[in-house]
Amino acid sequence: MIKLSANLSFLFKELPFEKRFNAASKLGFKAVEFLFPYDYEISNLKSYLSEANIKLILFNSFPGSLEKGEKGIACLIGRENEFKEKFNLALEYAVKLNCPFIHIMPGIELNSSNKTQYRDIFKKNLFYAANLSQKKNITILIEAINNKDIPNYHLNYVSDATDIIVELNHPSIKLQLDLYHAQIMSGNITNIIEKSIKYTKHIQIAAPPFRYEPNKGEINYPFIFKKLESIDYKGYIGCEYNPSINTEDSLKWAKKFNIKKSND
Repeated sequence: MIKLSANLSFLFKELPFEKRFNAASKLGFKAVEFLFPYDYEISNLKSYLSEANIKLILFNSFPGSLEKGEKGIACLIGRENEFKEKFNLALEYAVKLNCPFIHIMPGIELNSSNKTQYRDIFKKNLFYAANLSQKKNITILIEAINNKDIPNYHLNYVSDATDIIVELNHPSIKLQLDLYHAQIMSGNITNIIEKSIKYTKHIQIAAPPFRYEPNKGEINYPFIFKKLESIDYKGYIGCEYNPSINTEDSLKWAKKFNIKKSND
């Protein structure tokens, strides 16, 4: 059965952030995710979730300075202590919000000649985070992001992410499979799903080339959904797309998955 999660950093932007939880719930979503919680008090986020009767399943690790264009710090040279400090904060949020997954962002490579060093730092930081997370029954996720939307991002291919997971062999390190990014980097989505599904705990969707809703792009999502059902994928599928129209109207494709407009 397909279970959809609303990414509140992308959907319902017509509303203030605190009102997006109720908006998602009213349309039938049972779960939400968003990019970063750190600008909000934990108590406030708990209230938003409770009032909407909805659960939080995912957020990202500390991104660094977004103003400076940073997209994570987990692979950055000389930032290891900062990563540990900020991951402990992320873990506190996850525990108190009953959130099962934290996506750890490696960051942008500042010098391509240091790729091996970036990868070594990333793996050490992942192992540190996984050991802490395991004690709290939380799983950390890694995700390949295309290098066209984010040039010089450290992790671009799903195969690289699964190689890291296999190498570290830690039960609390799994894959966040974003099909939008995978299509841009590799294509052949069905093959990617078949090879990576055993490592996958969360999937995200959007339609290339413009990152619109799934029925407005080059991926045949009805086929993909049938494939995921046939292999009994049990996790959530995060709607991490930019609506081409207002959010409610952009969700027409999701009606068959019990996501319905307020006037349906």
